Amino acid sequence: MRPQRRPAAAKRAARASSLVASAAVLALLLSGCGSLSAGADHATSAGENASAQQARDFAALYKQNIKWTSCDEEDGLDDGTAEALDEAGIDVSGITCAFIKAPFDWEDPSISETIDLSVVHIPSTGKNPRGTLLGNPGGPGATGVDFMLGMAMAPGFEDVVADYDLLGFDPRGIGRSTPIDCDGAGSEIPAVQLGECIAKNPLTHTMGTSQVARDMELLRHLSGDSVLNYIGYSYGTMLGATYTTLFPERAGRMVLDSAEDAQWASLIHNFDQQVAISNATVALATACRTEYKGEVEVCPFTDEESLIRVLNELDAKPLVASDGTEINGQMLQSYLTNALYESHFERGRTLDTIALALFGNQKAIDTIGESFSGDDSGVDLAMNIVTCHSFPIEPDVPGLLKHIDKVGMPKLLGGPEINDETLAPFVDLSCYTLPESGLDITDKFTAKGADPILVIGITGDHATPFQYAKVLADELGARLLTLDGQGHAASYSGRSSCVDDAVTRYLVAGDLPAKGTVCRDD
Repeated sequence: MRPQRRPAAAKRAARASSLVASAAVLALLLSGCGSLSAGADHATSAGENASAQQARDFAALYKQNIKWTSCDEEDGLDDGTAEALDEAGIDVSGITCAFIKAPFDWEDPSISETIDLSVVHIPSTGKNPRGTLLGNPGGPGATGVDFMLGMAMAPGFEDVVADYDLLGFDPRGIGRSTPIDCDGAGSEIPAVQLGECIAKNPLTHTMGTSQVARDMELLRHLSGDSVLNYIGYSYGTMLGATYTTLFPERAGRMVLDSAEDAQWASLIHNFDQQVAISNATVALATACRTEYKGEVEVCPFTDEESLIRVLNELDAKPLVASDGTEINGQMLQSYLTNALYESHFERGRTLDTIALALFGNQKAIDTIGESFSGDDSGVDLAMNIVTCHSFPIEPDVPGLLKHIDKVGMPKLLGGPEINDETLAPFVDLSCYTLPESGLDITDKFTAKGADPILVIGITGDHATPFQYAKVLADELGARLLTLDGQGHAASYSGRSSCVDDAVTRYLVAGDLPAKGTVCRDD
């Protein structure tokens, strides 16, 4: 609780607890103009009422006409992407882009101001698509337009593209959807950075996950689909779960891959993620002599101790790239973390590059340095803003301390000692800078009345620990599909035909995998 702001905090708690209850009166009006695809199904049923109030409150936006244009390089459709799509059998000439108007604040119809959502529509390769499939790559802060252009040619996705039109969108404040500008922060203090960003960008107050889920409901209506079919990864699973909580009657076939649960922005979850990343990083270092034997000429490290030794040596004497970038231990650790999202081949190449760099190979050093070029602070702060909306009003620091004492502090995080220095990164309360923090769904998700949902978890996922996929599946009454392996993002990533086939059967035929199904990498 926030003692210095007790009245506001109490009000937020009341609003947060009533958010799910209010979903019962949020409903849908299935008429309107400007559908995203010709011949779309505008059917409605008398029992549907999940978004009718939203549609009535913003009737003009539900009737908007959409001006579709050919996509260009600024939309993400450059020559290289266009060529790759063409090779994948996608009619590039049929891909269109647009900006769709959405409310500045779904919770306040008295505000006439609107924002622009950047969207891309990719027509199905089949003759009779069943509807539209919306997608989100996660982040929070990643662009859904770029993501869906890539998904159209993802390995194993061919039958899905033949069965659905694809729709990608940049979430509000992200990419080209009325983007916020948080550059130029004059401080390294997180609360100050957030405060400056919030002061410059009023939209930060309405960038929460529930607001984006309501944008998705508008997109569903404008698509002309009776239900929302969806595939989301990582944070995208939170968007999907939020949508099912707010609009269960409109939830169609939904794939939530590499899932988290409703407490994803809490202190404990942040700690668990860092523990998982640390364990996965150590596992990668240890696997150099086994899984990457023959692929990596010389291992830069072989176990936790040698990894920590290298990191400490770089803190004392950083590698220096040709552009002057100094690569210290923390930066090398970040470079390794990024590799955890890559394929087996790319992980091996990362280990090889690090080994060459440690031997003084300037080209390898420059390769590592280039990965840190550019200023991503705006993206990071956009991610933080979205996260802060779901940061719980009761952060439960005592619970975090008890949890850390039980789990232990990994050596890679400064452990095993638990002291102020090692605890400091995990008791960050800077989200309190955002007045709306904790107003989003922070307790649990529900899906009462929704169609069957498919949740996917990876046993060795470093970004969204597997235990939370199990919790989400239980909360939503969903079917859990398990990939026994490492990494993040299971489906259509060129790693498991077992997962790809199961997800395709679900999306195309509506068939869920058998209970307890466990897949492995090919």
